[in-house]
Amino acid sequence: MRAINLLPARYQPARASGERPGIGYAVVGILAVLLLMGVAYVLTNNGINDAKEKTAQAQAEQQVAQAKIGQLQAYGDFSTLKASREQAVRGVADARFDYERLMREIALVLPHNTYLTQFTSGAAGAPGSTPAPTGTATSTGPTISVTGCAPSHPGVATALVRLRKLHNVDTVDLKSSQKAGTTGATTTSGCPVQWAATLAFSAEAAPTVSEPVPARLGGGQ
Repeated sequence: MRAINLLPARYQPARASGERPGIGYAVVGILAVLLLMGVAYVLTNNGINDAKEKTAQAQAEQQVAQAKIGQLQAYGDFSTLKASREQAVRGVADARFDYERLMREIALVLPHNTYLTQFTSGAAGAPGSTPAPTGTATSTGPTISVTGCAPSHPGVATALVRLRKLHNVDTVDLKSSQKAGTTGATTTSGCPVQWAATLAFSAEAAPTVSEPVPARLGGGQ
């Protein structure tokens, strides 16, 4: 006998009839799309969070690096100061001049009864001017302005000739030579002839060979 279901049709369980076979595939496709969207959302969200963490880490590292730069800046300033001081020392060394030797030679070469009353050292090419600042090198040596006293005009000429024998002297120029009592002359008591000259020197060069100081300049030979 065939079983008969006496329940109303709306209460009877649904049975697959096979009339609409594509509905199941559509449902599965929709679920797959939803699953892919969820996976994509999760991956994107994780990527954003990871990028935020990396950004925060980079900012922290940058702050640490900035702090280290601030700590090391003092060393950089010291290095710059060191280089500046070394350059100043080199400038002083390049502009050095042996004034002790110059004074000793002048005392030895001046004739009898001829002496200096004034000695002024200035920068190269500027007689009597202010000396070059410390650390400033010049291509030539200093220019010396001297004022002296001699017994006569021939004595002044002899003094100039002898001053040309000084070490590293380039030129010796006579500026004036006046007897005592001459109009416009400025003389001191007991000075027959007052004279003034300018001496230009070349720059000192480091000796390549050590030579003894001559006996006439105070040396032992």
